[in-house]
Amino acid sequence: MAFKTFFMAGAMALTMAGGMTGLAGAQTLEESLALAYRTNPTLLAERARVRASGEAVVQARAAWLPSISASASIANTTNDSSGGFFNQSNNVTPKSYSITGTQAIWRSGQISGGIDQAQAAALASLENLRAIEQSVLLDAASSFMNVRRDATIVEIRRNNVDVLNAQLRAAEDRFEVGEITRTDVAQAEARLSAARSQLTAAQAQLATSRNAYARIVGQAPATLSEPPSLPSLPETVQDAESIALDFSPTLRAAAFSEEAADAAVRVARGAMGPSIGLNGNASRSHDNTFTGDESTRYSIGAQVTMPLFTGGLNRSRVRAANYNADAARQQVYVARRLTLENVSNAYNALLAAQSVIESGRQAVRANEIALDGVQQEAQVGLRTTLDVLNAEQELLNARLTLVSAERDAYVAGLALLQAMGLLTADTLDLAVETSDPLNDVPEDNFDLTPWN
Repeated sequence: MAFKTFFMAGAMALTMAGGMTGLAGAQTLEESLALAYRTNPTLLAERARVRASGEAVVQARAAWLPSISASASIANTTNDSSGGFFNQSNNVTPKSYSITGTQAIWRSGQISGGIDQAQAAALASLENLRAIEQSVLLDAASSFMNVRRDATIVEIRRNNVDVLNAQLRAAEDRFEVGEITRTDVAQAEARLSAARSQLTAAQAQLATSRNAYARIVGQAPATLSEPPSLPSLPETVQDAESIALDFSPTLRAAAFSEEAADAAVRVARGAMGPSIGLNGNASRSHDNTFTGDESTRYSIGAQVTMPLFTGGLNRSRVRAANYNADAARQQVYVARRLTLENVSNAYNALLAAQSVIESGRQAVRANEIALDGVQQEAQVGLRTTLDVLNAEQELLNARLTLVSAERDAYVAGLALLQAMGLLTADTLDLAVETSDPLNDVPEDNFDLTPWN
């Protein structure tokens, strides 16, 4: 399968903010993603849910194992009786101990179906976790790139204010000597006022992006370094879709949910069949009637139960389980279509942003040349102040467009990885310990210390 690598590092527009790149000790994208992976509360909560779903498997397996319990009792009894010439008082302290055990032999498929249902649900929960992990990583990367973009925009707009300040001073000087009119000065003042308000808006947007970064990553952004090149991506959208159909956690979660729903049908049907079980009891009692009285009792037996009439309850549960299974089956098709749509959208967004980058670079170069020419022509009276201001505005717009396009292309590449199911800690080579939360669930059901 053909792949290509998209290089976003070193782009001119993103390096215009000198304080954002190339500094020792700057925070890297990998560090930001690793921190989000380890500490994001959404991920921590979802990992806890996966562990809880794993415990459901342990609980389902318990139905195949014997259940044993012990009990003990002690009491004090006083009997006073009188009649005729005799008065009698009897005080005893009866004590009893017993142990009881039950073992399921056959439940018409309810137990095996319950285990399969719990296992499939746990795997679906694990795939949902992987989908959320990738969503959080994409959000963290997007917030990282947003901060860099907005910091660059602030620098561009601050530089524009400085340029327009100088332009206004020059216009006022030329007005004093009669080279231009008061209208030219007013135009320069208007552009400067607009630039200042745009700088304020850009600073507010940067603050918003920094707050979003802190929310997702877990700390306020420091100096953010230049992001690395994107991992290799498929050459065609068809290749990307093929990968997504194999690795998309959303699609895999839907498939496991379908398996769980099918198993739930077996559980519902099993409730209509017979159940066979064994039960046993051993007990010993002392001083039940009088002091020194003792008795020991042992019993073992088999029990068969068969539901005969439940008012339509069991049949309704079977129908409901079948409906749920049909719904889960349709959700697989929904997930498949959504996955393919997301892949196509991300791929097209990446191509569009890259096209804007190429044209944006050309526009910046052309506007730089045009501005230089207009400024020279204005010095000899061939251009007006408005012409210079317009040329400066065109260059400013081209630079801002390029900055946004470079951010959009990088994020679109990551979004494509997410849509394919490959935006993982391993793919991004993050310095984190990856683990399966289901591994934290006990593999056996023989914990004999329930009081712990």
